[in-house]
Amino acid sequence: MYHVRKYQLEISNMAPAIPLDGHHRFNLDVSGIAGFFGGDESFAAMSSVHLVRGRRWMGWYNSPGSYVVAKKYGVLAKSRLWDGLFPGVNVDPTKMLELDGKVGPRYLGVHSGTSLEKTGHLAHLLAEHCNELPDNQVVGTAAQTDLHLTIVHLSEYPEEIARADGTLPSVHLSPFDPIAIIPILASIAAAVVCGVFQDWFSFSMIVVGIVVNGISCAVIGSGVLKVKGPNPSKHSPPGDGIFFSSGSNQRVILVKGGERIVSTLVRGQYFLHYASQSKYHDIGICSVALTFQFLVQLFMMPQGTLFGQIMFISSFAVSWLYNAYLASVDREDLQKHILVSALLQQPKTWTIRVPKYTTLAVLATLNLQVGDARSILDAFIPNNTKVWNLVKEIVVEGIQTENDPADIVQVKDTAGFTESETNLLQDMVALSSLAFKTYKDTPATAAPTESNKSHASTEKGDHVV
Repeated sequence: MYHVRKYQLEISNMAPAIPLDGHHRFNLDVSGIAGFFGGDESFAAMSSVHLVRGRRWMGWYNSPGSYVVAKKYGVLAKSRLWDGLFPGVNVDPTKMLELDGKVGPRYLGVHSGTSLEKTGHLAHLLAEHCNELPDNQVVGTAAQTDLHLTIVHLSEYPEEIARADGTLPSVHLSPFDPIAIIPILASIAAAVVCGVFQDWFSFSMIVVGIVVNGISCAVIGSGVLKVKGPNPSKHSPPGDGIFFSSGSNQRVILVKGGERIVSTLVRGQYFLHYASQSKYHDIGICSVALTFQFLVQLFMMPQGTLFGQIMFISSFAVSWLYNAYLASVDREDLQKHILVSALLQQPKTWTIRVPKYTTLAVLATLNLQVGDARSILDAFIPNNTKVWNLVKEIVVEGIQTENDPADIVQVKDTAGFTESETNLLQDMVALSSLAFKTYKDTPATAAPTESNKSHASTEKGDHVV
């Protein structure tokens, strides 16, 4: 026993002197930051774990805000025990992580007759993506307007996703960011330095933070990102439809493609599949572990040396900066990238800026090439006045006979029109005529033929998103 004690004393004497270890009683109070500081940033950083490749396995660092993260994720777990530990309304992981819940624009299916005032999250992402597309063509004096027509040619629903029951291939997730290594190395280095100076309180608290945060990130990131939507009959008509966006940048989006891919855009959604759903007990256990981390660090860190406490706070500071970096990334942009690359398979688009809404309505009707053109015009322009009814009649006749509305109006009986109505008629016909000329002069707005659906077009002006 004497020899063991002697050996321990020799090892203790071999340890280097701890910096800042004087006779003063100065002590850092880390209780205020142990569980609350940086909580929102930590939660936002963990919320992107399903959108970045490898992010699930890069949580091995001493992250601040464990108590805040535990309270937020604790409400996912469903049982009387979890509801008692983490009171609040139980929510779905998909909604909590903002992978669903946004409202998309109004939609009209031109062949199916589907009419929806509001669409889902995927339609919202498509509309936001189209708002970022550059203009491929500017019509007339449209340079100063915010009226756009975007035509999106969709491929068939991806077979890879259909076979995988909606699972989105990880190759389309955001690529791994090497910056994730920095907070891991910083936390490990802080723990090693504390161990070298035999500050085992600080060492153990840093290690507890590393282990608990790493396990929690791995468990929360275990959810598989999927997409789900209707599976219509194979004999359904084409899914061509119209999204009517509103706001300062008024944009109409024409989607052309099969019924399944379009209906997935209209009614589909992202969702996370966990092996533990719908109780999510593993997430509940992780929330308890995060709370335990907060309590242990709260009471044990004051027992460490001043130098060890500085190392602990330094690891927190580096982790907080990294979490703030992840929180600054727009998760909606990551979702849009996944939608466009994985589900829509880089669709071919064409965006036209037009001077007036009438031109937009007529140009959209021409591009849809449906039998009942009048119903499409009525959806765009519900006005039921004498002038507008004649304008719509002229446009429909122009589509059926492939004649310019400016020529057709010459043979129409306008004897009962006032001077003001006649002038309005001439203005609307001129705008409609502009749409006809734009449609004829712009081959890219025409629907792809069967021969070029499988071959990427190399015509000047094609824009692949």
